[in-house]
Amino acid sequence: MRILFLQKRPLFPADTGGKIRTLNVLRHLAVWHEVTYLCNVQAGEEQPVREMEALGLSVETIPWREASRKSLRFAGQLAGNLFTAKPFNVAKDFDVRLRKRAQELLGENSYDLVVCDFVQMAANTIGLEGPPQLLFQHNVEAEIFERHAERDAGRLRRAYMAYQAKKMRRFEGEAGRQFDAVIAVSDRDRKQFEQRYSWSHVQTIDTAVDVDFFQPGGETIDPNLVSFVGSMDWLPNVDGVEFLARSLWPRVRAARPHARLQIVGRNPTDEVKRYHGIDGIEVTGGVPDVRPYYSRSAVVIVPLRIGGGTRIKIYEAMAMAKPVVSTPLGAEGLSFREGEQIVLAEGPDLLAKSIVGLLADEQKRERIGQAARAHVCENFGTEVVARQFEKICLATARTSDSGVCDTEGSHTRATNVLSQVGE
Repeated sequence: MRILFLQKRPLFPADTGGKIRTLNVLRHLAVWHEVTYLCNVQAGEEQPVREMEALGLSVETIPWREASRKSLRFAGQLAGNLFTAKPFNVAKDFDVRLRKRAQELLGENSYDLVVCDFVQMAANTIGLEGPPQLLFQHNVEAEIFERHAERDAGRLRRAYMAYQAKKMRRFEGEAGRQFDAVIAVSDRDRKQFEQRYSWSHVQTIDTAVDVDFFQPGGETIDPNLVSFVGSMDWLPNVDGVEFLARSLWPRVRAARPHARLQIVGRNPTDEVKRYHGIDGIEVTGGVPDVRPYYSRSAVVIVPLRIGGGTRIKIYEAMAMAKPVVSTPLGAEGLSFREGEQIVLAEGPDLLAKSIVGLLADEQKRERIGQAARAHVCENFGTEVVARQFEKICLATARTSDSGVCDTEGSHTRATNVLSQVGE
């Protein structure tokens, strides 16, 4: 099978959940099939491109420059988006040159399938002439904005997020109907797509983790160390840090004064960095390898109140035999036995009590961690999940449609979706 796979960026460094999830699938698909990976690249990303090619992918790139979130250009983009119908992240990820190159590749080669990674990239593929198209949808994107609109501390930010949620509901719902199939990352997300948008062409794959890479290390465990690992420029994680540092962590320190917290992950925002050095909190920023941080930790915390999809970081921590304490939302969509393989709690009091209890009980930590690793190794290895993905790809490629799941009125709907990104 020949696949044209569209993503916004190279997958290296694999420092976000979305990159890791896609990488866990592509590293196998590239061995089993011929895959062309088309993406934007910024100056200095030659090494990530070489790493992509080392997987066996044929990589096509289009130059691009992203505005810094602290720049006037970025502020102008946010403000300008107020006067358009398109969601901000859809407009940001659309590139007419990338779309043109995709159409050229489809004309030059006999591809069997087009895969669009994330609905934010959908405007780059919808309406292209060629084989069937599949959407790999890692989150219910509108839901993330909705949760921000409910939780954000700032009134203006809540209003902006509510506006983005409205636009994303419209775009996401219309865009998804243009694909022959949609892959969701949990049954919970699949049901959301069906209920919200009446999509009837959604299938589910599990969340995968590289259990050979993520396995218990030899570092000495610090019985007072708690870690929160993730991309610290992703808004749900930033909100989680705020909740953790302000409401949850003071309760842990009151019960266990020597407890320490490591916040580990790339590009911490100013909101995150301001907690460094307070009450035993260390903000590490990006690290070359998260495994030593997991290894030294007695407990891993996932304090999310906002988000969608599934948290790969939970399965990574489990693969390293770490006891995980999470909010129910943080572990949403994942498979486990609560109390045996993970600890769930809601609110700062119960979360703090769970963390303190585990810090004080080495045997319980060991029992939960070992049960968690066994569960992940048995069910969620990367090859198992990549085969799930491949099966859906093969079935979609066999369809006789021209790239839309419902051909009646498809040209009109594709035109409507593309008009939202200025094409």
